[in-house]
Amino acid sequence: MATEDRVRVPKAGEIVASHLRRQIILGKLDEGTALPSEAVLMERFGVSRPTLREGFRVLESEGLISVRRGARGGARVHLPTGDTAARYAGAILQYRGTTLADVYEARALLESRAASLLADRHEAEDLDRLNEALARCQDALADHEQFMFTDVEFHLLVVELTGNRTLRLLVGMLYRIVESATVSSHIARTSDPDQQRALVGKAHRANAKLVVLIRNNQADEAEAFWRRHLTAIGKILLEDTDKRTVLDLLS
Repeated sequence: MATEDRVRVPKAGEIVASHLRRQIILGKLDEGTALPSEAVLMERFGVSRPTLREGFRVLESEGLISVRRGARGGARVHLPTGDTAARYAGAILQYRGTTLADVYEARALLESRAASLLADRHEAEDLDRLNEALARCQDALADHEQFMFTDVEFHLLVVELTGNRTLRLLVGMLYRIVESATVSSHIARTSDPDQQRALVGKAHRANAKLVVLIRNNQADEAEAFWRRHLTAIGKILLEDTDKRTVLDLLS
């Protein structure tokens, strides 16, 4: 049998981790739940203490448990979140030398598709939530830093309202990865009040136009417009930093 055809037998620690991971994912263990003592788990799984701790290390690396040592220590459960996924994705992008421009391009592609989906299949209450988000952006126009946060909320809401959980997770991951780049972007750095007002006003008008396109069920127009807007905003955010990599950002 060729080497590449051999089936890898998982280690006992990986099997323990897999069993506990499944319980967490299926909701059988809640956030903050304390796992049984090591002695109890060793007996339950029929493994040694080093093997059990190997399984713990796997789950810790995935952010699914945290372990405290000592007399009052033990393992506690943490439910999987977008932050966990973003850390893994960020590590892979770091390893591959991915540029921030590459990440922003992917974000523009995914978000523009979300705009199209929402224009094609929205409900009346979706429009209500979009208008509420627009109102919050309107209230923040005079505070450019606050506007940046409300603007991100609007973008993520567009994706959320599609009802596509996979799309929502992927876009959320990208936002977490580039969050610090956005905060330290050209928009945030500029000290020219007129320029800040112009950029904020442009972003708000784009948001308002997107809502109109969604309301009118103009799916193709919404996708094309949102992609142009996100591409243009990406260039501004990455001014002088388009060659930076995710490693530069996260290290």
